[in-house]
This record gives sequence, structure tokens and C-alpha cells, in this order.
Amino acid sequence: MATEGGRRWLTLVIVVDVLVVFVGLGVSVYAVAQVPGENLASAAFSFAFFLANVFFGFFSLNYAMNYWHSRLSYRAPPTSGLTGPRSASVALLVPIYNEPFAMVENNLEAARLAAGNDARLYVLDDSTSEDGPRIRELAESMGAIYRHRERRRGYKAGAINDALEEISEEYVAVLDIDQMPSPGFLRRVVPILDADPRVGFVQLPQEYANTDASLLARLTAAQQFIFYQILTEGKSVEGTLFSCGTNVVYRRSALASAGNFDESSIVEDIATSTRMAAAGWKGVYLNEPLVYGRAPVTMEGYINQQWRWARGTVGLLPRVVRNLVLSGTLGWRARFDWLATVGWYLYGWFYLPFLLAPILMILGVQVLLIPEWLYFVAWLPYGVVVLGLFAMTQIRRGGSPSTVYLNLAANLIMFPVSISATVSALARRRRPFTTARTGGRLPWYRFWPQFAVMASIAVSLPFLILRGGWFGFVTAFWAVFQLGLFLPIFWLNRQPRPALIDAPAGRLAA
Repeated sequence: MATEGGRRWLTLVIVVDVLVVFVGLGVSVYAVAQVPGENLASAAFSFAFFLANVFFGFFSLNYAMNYWHSRLSYRAPPTSGLTGPRSASVALLVPIYNEPFAMVENNLEAARLAAGNDARLYVLDDSTSEDGPRIRELAESMGAIYRHRERRRGYKAGAINDALEEISEEYVAVLDIDQMPSPGFLRRVVPILDADPRVGFVQLPQEYANTDASLLARLTAAQQFIFYQILTEGKSVEGTLFSCGTNVVYRRSALASAGNFDESSIVEDIATSTRMAAAGWKGVYLNEPLVYGRAPVTMEGYINQQWRWARGTVGLLPRVVRNLVLSGTLGWRARFDWLATVGWYLYGWFYLPFLLAPILMILGVQVLLIPEWLYFVAWLPYGVVVLGLFAMTQIRRGGSPSTVYLNLAANLIMFPVSISATVSALARRRRPFTTARTGGRLPWYRFWPQFAVMASIAVSLPFLILRGGWFGFVTAFWAVFQLGLFLPIFWLNRQPRPALIDAPAGRLAA
């Protein structure tokens, strides 16, 4: 909770952010109006530039709203005086699909200890590898209930739904096999559900414990930081929290009211959450590191993860608009936040005007045809404040400058994934379910969109500087800024190092 002085400071920051966003959008409209009618290329590009400013302005306001809730209103749910889970009240489900046996062995042991006398452990093994018999033997030696499916209908969601048909427990905890729970996590979470019958699920953060493996692991951890330390707290306060598929405990009746897990979507967690929200259930976020997991360590796995999240979330946009945004049961802030939740992965399209601006300018296509004084007084503060708020809020929550940098870099580097996933969603294409632990290094030609943009920026810089003029220098400055954000790509696709969390016990002892 913020102090009174902190509350005033935060209020001022949010007010300034709102003002500069609207002033910046107004200047963008003015710039579009200044383009000569006969210059169709400049008019089209200026309009695209305006739409990009609208998009990122919208998400800046939503981010500010979530940070406001996070700092001023979020409190960890109290469990003082409440008892732990009853021995027959929780089913702990652990889905598995072709994971390394060593990780399965270690993390199932952690799940067994977490279940203890508080839960019944279910191992949902959809593996097609030769490790199936060993996993069965391991699960049964732990006293777990083992289930294997030959036909993977609905993938992870289908495996959970098949298990739900035969369990009688009141609560359903879900842990991905790459997650390692602490022994007492159910005793901390279940009383929150007991205390409030309106709560449909309780979500815990994902803490990555393998960031020593690679720069890619640190980049994904930076993304998780902003999500779990700021956005998720804010959504919990606003009542727009969605479950994240793991480290979560559901109320069985809430799942039933939503038709159980949504097998039609490759992001079954968010899709199911939208159904639960439409049915009137709320989610609660417990920001305590009670489960530790593994970040993607290969670019193929990371791209698989990001593409699946983008494709699935964008595909939910019509449903969210129909059932939540246009619903008469939610307040305007909740509608605003749900729209931001499913709309963010369109970001790749709105980065394009900024990325193409340097090369298009030297080709004679202009944008922001406004007086110099208006740019520096009105439009420049828009960019500075939006970026400044993004950086400042992370640092005030304990993030480092490298966390801010890696978050900015991740979004820019992944712009082609956003575009590809959006096209796939519009075309309603389907492709096999993949996980963040699928695959390894990628051939460098797979990054041709990023390299093409970097090359166009590098080529345009000398021309922009030699041509001179205030707007040429400004464009060159932002081009260098963008080029700097692309640089991690040369390190992200490298072979990861063994992480300490995955080291054999003998090495840890040494």
C-alpha cells in the first residue's frame, strides 16, 4: 500500500499520463489533416501512424489503471484464522506431454509433497514417448492416480476435462509439470476459496528459477515480472483476472458452470476464464512465490509459446466483446481491461509505422507534418511520458533497468509473431498444440523480418543525418532507439547453459 505522499505522487503521474496521451492523439489528428491531398502515400502513412498512437495510448492508459490498482488497492487475501484444506477436498492435476523424464521425476516428487494429506494427486499423461511406462510406475509408486490417453482430444484442456468426469473433489489445482510447488502452497490457497463462495479460482505467480540458463530466460522472466507484479495485481482488484493455466486452484462448481475447460481454444486458461467471468465468478490473485518453474530457453520454444498465446488470445476477441465488453453487468473499467487483455497481441501491426518511418522518410513519404514547436511542446511529451511511466513503474516495483530494457526489446523483436498469429486468427487456421519447451535453436533465416527492419534502419540513418532538418534528426534518434532494442536477437538464439535448478543432486552438493 502506498503512503499518503505516494498516493498524491501516483495520482499526479496518472493525470499527466492521461493528459499527454490525449494531447498526443490530438496532435496526430492535426498532422494527418496537414498532409496535402495529392500525396496519398503520406496521407495513408500518417493515418497509420495516428492509429498506432491510438493503440499504444489506449494500452498506456490501461497499464496506468492497473498500476494504480496494484499500488493503492491490492492486498494479499487474508487467511488468518482459517483452516487448511480438508484431505478429500482438493484434486491436484499435473498434465504431462513428452517432457524430459528427469524433470518429470523431480517435479512430481515436489507435487507429491505439496499434495501430502491435503490433496489427491492425479498424473494426466498424454505422452507419446517411450517414457510412458516409467511415468506410470513413478506415479503409482507415489500413490498418485495415473491417467493416460491414446487420443489427445482437446490437448491439455481435454486431458483435464476427462479427469473432471471422474473426480469428486471440491477444488481442482492445476500444475504444469515444469512447475515445482512448495509443500504448503495448498494450505495457503484453499482457505481463500473457503472464505468467499464468489471466488472461482485463486492464481499464484509464475517464478522462473532457471534464469541462469540464457539471456532468453532472463528476457521471459522480465516479461513475467511486469505481468505478475503489476498487471495481475491490478486485474485482481478490478475483477478482471484470468487464470494462467498453472499454479492455480479452481472451484469445481465454477468450472462446471463454465462448461469445464474450453477445448476449442489453444489458450484454454484465458478462454475458460472468460466463460467464468460471464457466469459471474471472480478470480483472486495471491502474489506470493509458492511455485517455481522454468522459462523457455530456446527461441523455437519461446516463439511457440508467444505465437500460441497471441493466436489464441486474438481469437477470443469476438467472444470477449460480445459476452463481456458489451455486457450490461460490468463497469466501464472492467470492460476497458478485458478489451485490453485480448487486444494487446495485435501490437505487431502497430509497431510497423514506427519501424518503417526512417526508410519511408528518405523515400519521400512524410509523417507528422507539424511545426517544430508543436512537436516538442505537445507530441514529444506523449512518447516520453508513455515510455517513462513504463520504466518508472517497473523500477518502483523492484525491477532493474535491464528488466525495463528486456521488456521493451521483447515486444519489438516479436512483432512478426504478432502479425503471423493475427493473420492465422483471421483465417481461422489451426495448427498442433505446442509448448514452450518444444524445439531448440532456429536457423537465422527465420528472423528475416527483424533483420530486414534493422537493415532498413541502418541504411536510412546516414541519409537522415546528412539531409538534416529538425524532423530528420528526430527520426534518426528514434531509429537508433529502435535499433538498440533489436540487438538482443543476436544472443537470444544461442544454446542455453544447464540451469542450476536442473542440475543433478551431486553437482548441487559439490
